[in-house]
This record gives sequence, C-alpha cells and structure tokens, in this order.
Amino acid sequence: MNIKPDCLACLFNQALKTTKLLNLDDKTSAKIMFEVAKILPNYSLDNTAPQIAKDTYKLIETITNNPDPLLKAKENAIKEAKKFKPFLYEEINKSNDKLLTALKIAVAGNVIDFGAKKQFNLEDILNEIFNTPFKIDNYLELKEKLKTAQKVVIIGDNCGENIFDVILADILKSLYNIEIFYFVRGKPIINDVTLKEANESDMPKFATIIDTSVPTPGYDLKYANEESKKIFNVADVVIAKGMGNFESLYQITSREVFYLFIVKCNVIANAINANEKDIVLLYDKISIKKG
Repeated sequence: MNIKPDCLACLFNQALKTTKLLNLDDKTSAKIMFEVAKILPNYSLDNTAPQIAKDTYKLIETITNNPDPLLKAKENAIKEAKKFKPFLYEEINKSNDKLLTALKIAVAGNVIDFGAKKQFNLEDILNEIFNTPFKIDNYLELKEKLKTAQKVVIIGDNCGENIFDVILADILKSLYNIEIFYFVRGKPIINDVTLKEANESDMPKFATIIDTSVPTPGYDLKYANEESKKIFNVADVVIAKGMGNFESLYQITSREVFYLFIVKCNVIANAINANEKDIVLLYDKISIKKG
C-alpha cells in the first residue's frame, strides 16, 4: 500500500518519540531529526511506510551506535503480555468458538505497537475485545479455508503481540491437522518480533519459525529471502498480523491474504472504509493494484 503525506509526518514523529525513549541529549536528538528530514524527500508516494521506516531506524541505529534501540521496550512488552496468558486461556476454555476467541486475542495483541500514531491500552482492549465485533468480518471465509488447509503462515508483527500469536497457533494446531509457519523480521526494526523473541516464546511448540530476512517493519517481498517467499506462495492460508504487514502486502501481492489488525491511523482507516480502533479480519482475494 502506497504512502500518503500523513505517513511522512508520522515517520518523523516516530523518530522524535524514539529519541525521547532513549533519553538522548538535545544535540543527538536534533542530529537524528535533521538527518531524518533529509531522508524523507528521497522517497515518493509510490513507496510504502515500512520501506521508509527501514532507513529512518537504520539512521537512528547508526547515530546511537545501538543495533536494537527499542530492546528494553520489547522486553517490557513481552513481560506485560505474559501476565494475561492465564486469563486468556480461561476465555478460550469457556468459549463456544475457540478459533474466533483466539483470533480476538491475537488482534488484541496488535495494540502493542510503538510505531503507531494512535496508542491504546492493552488491558482496556482485552476487557472489551470479546464483545467487540470485527468491522470487516471475513471469519467464515477463514474458517472454511482452514478446513482443507495443510500449510498456514502467520506473519508476525510486534513483540508482546507475539505472545498472543502463540495462543492463536496453539488453538489452530488443536483444531486442524495443519503445519504452521511463523514469519519474523530479519533484524531488529522498531519493536517488531525477530528470531530471538520468537524462539524465546512457546511458538516453536506449535510452528516452524521462519527468519524472512526482511529489514522492514512489514513483510516486504522486495527484501524477503527465497525460503520465506516459497512458503508464502504455496501456503493454503496466510494470516498477516498488524498494519505494517498490511502496508507491505496490500495492493502489492497477488496471492490471497487474511489481514488481522487494529486500525490505528486515518490512512489505513480511509483505505479500508473503517474507523480508528476498529478491529478487522479482512480477506483480500486479489490485492494487487490494478493499472
């Protein structure tokens, strides 16, 4: 999905937010902001937001000499998410539709997103999520696809959120005779899940972890390695978590994808005719842009 002018302002503000999180001095913070301002004009509206984010965060990494600037934020998010696991499994155990409940849990985890302009409270969302309908609801289509599926890909998004993805993978394995592949980023970028965090979770019990090699906060086919692209292309079902994966694949890939996320900005809201804070399970049969 191509950027809008709003995305440029959002990326600039993300850089500022990162300098504050890292408690950088004014001189270093100003240097980062000046350099980010130089990067943005190098892109056009034909680019995606994750592609631009790749370079802005690489710049922050270089100036701070820190290969994983948001490491502490990621660790804290994972620690916080784990606190909710007993409650969430209780919700699944008493549910009449375990798959739907697991999907609601997985989408609730998508609020853990440092890069999003709009921030929501995780506990508040979890208290609301089971009574919140999907604004775009292609659940029945997903359920039908899973009946005959053999290979399922879940494209991960953020740290902390990945703990809730484990619950989804667990329920999928308990309900269907499928092989699950969990895609992660190739290197630290914002607060996205990488091989390290995925392997430190329970995900390896339920899925094969795939390092996609992508350096962007979204599964960008331009940067993806051949192994992940092959699995992506042959999978019977692909579930892409979060707005970064939506921005990287929507109107770009020609394969069917189920997008699962919380709407956290007006650009995405306008693109899919939704509102901020809506949850969506969007089945896009052919998303490649026409013309």
